Amino acid sequence: MCRPSLSVFIAGRFQVAQPVALIIESRSPRRDEIDRTVAINGCQPIFSSPECAVEISRQRFPDIVLVVATSAQPVEDLACLARLRATLCGSRFLFLASVSSEELAIAAMHSGAERYVKEPWTPAMLGLAVTELLAPVASPGNDGVGLRHGDKFVGRGPASQQLRTQLARISPTESSVLITGETGTGKEVVAELIHLNSKRANQPFVCLNTAALPDSLVENELFGHERGAFTGAVAAQDGKLAAADGGTLFLDEVGDVNLPVQAKLLRALENRSFYRVGGSRSVKFDVRIVAATNQDLECAANESRFRRDLYYRLNVIRMRLPPLRERTEDIPPLVNHYLRQFNREMGRSIRGLSPRAVETLCAYHWPGNVRELRNVIEALLVNLAPETTGIVDIPSEVMRQLAFAVGAPTSERERLLQALTATNWNKRKAASDLHWSRMTLYRKMHEHKIDLRR
Repeated sequence: MCRPSLSVFIAGRFQVAQPVALIIESRSPRRDEIDRTVAINGCQPIFSSPECAVEISRQRFPDIVLVVATSAQPVEDLACLARLRATLCGSRFLFLASVSSEELAIAAMHSGAERYVKEPWTPAMLGLAVTELLAPVASPGNDGVGLRHGDKFVGRGPASQQLRTQLARISPTESSVLITGETGTGKEVVAELIHLNSKRANQPFVCLNTAALPDSLVENELFGHERGAFTGAVAAQDGKLAAADGGTLFLDEVGDVNLPVQAKLLRALENRSFYRVGGSRSVKFDVRIVAATNQDLECAANESRFRRDLYYRLNVIRMRLPPLRERTEDIPPLVNHYLRQFNREMGRSIRGLSPRAVETLCAYHWPGNVRELRNVIEALLVNLAPETTGIVDIPSEVMRQLAFAVGAPTSERERLLQALTATNWNKRKAASDLHWSRMTLYRKMHEHKIDLRR
């Protein structure tokens, strides 16, 4: 039985009705707490005994089904979950265990549970599971704050919600945006969301990662060249500014652009025109600039490593992306997101990670941020046996990659020193472990006053 789309007619327009949570429980001592938590997180709670659950589900078409297990009859609770899963194709399922074990978690996943919460649970833990399950129920492409395609930025914690609100507010403007944050925090995803929610959404979104290019090529990639401008230029070629005309140009790692190109970029932005390399004809363009950096550009401007006038031109609106260690509540939804992604790409059917594995991932400090988490999940699925389908733990080789330890360093300087010490001061390997370029490593060593000569 598929759940129909429910709506109500309010103030002259149709609006989506409040989601319904069907709670299956039998004498749970925490019933009132479950009731409050579900209601606070946006659902209308409907309680039922296991015997009446199927009949009530046919009447109310629940968005979420929450099965509250008891220690006395887990087998009956799992059977109830399986029956409802077979009956309701449009609902999401959550299993709340009073006494937890890995065997019970695996059985719950096999019976159709998409989320598993165990005792001792807190309202925050249950609320997060409910909001994660509610996310796909929202209108397609909209996260509830007027942000289209908001599902591209995964996470439901306070920091992520604040970022979504900020994105919804600044995207429709034409102002330049400077996105700051550590490597791997998702700056390109945010830049694309700014574009997709702007008036330029149907025009090109063009990226240029300046850190990935030698200085000699950045100018050519940005402005293009005329035929014969240099050896090998057998034909004229447009640059990224021309390719992005009418749309958005994303300048990633803009702090790595050299000073001569900074001057030409500033002049182009002020005049809304540029000259190709080797050209004498001015080319007009209409582009919104979104730039990103993991550097402190104000400090770089004070040290004359970055033009102050260009910094002011780019820094009209500032967005800071917090590192993953500051939003650990987003790790479980990110894990589920990447599991779904790699299941599709690899043709796998992994149902999830064990509770112990998720706890381990939440405790790790993630120097490489979201990009490192993605790599860990990919490595995990690659190393699993092909027939694996249930929930899994983190294998020892991935645990060694995480280098997990209680009291792991949280400051950037401590993490940098740990990486250098662990690699016997091999700067190439340390940069790789931190998911930085070597130039970024040298710059960080200089900023934190760590001897570059060692």
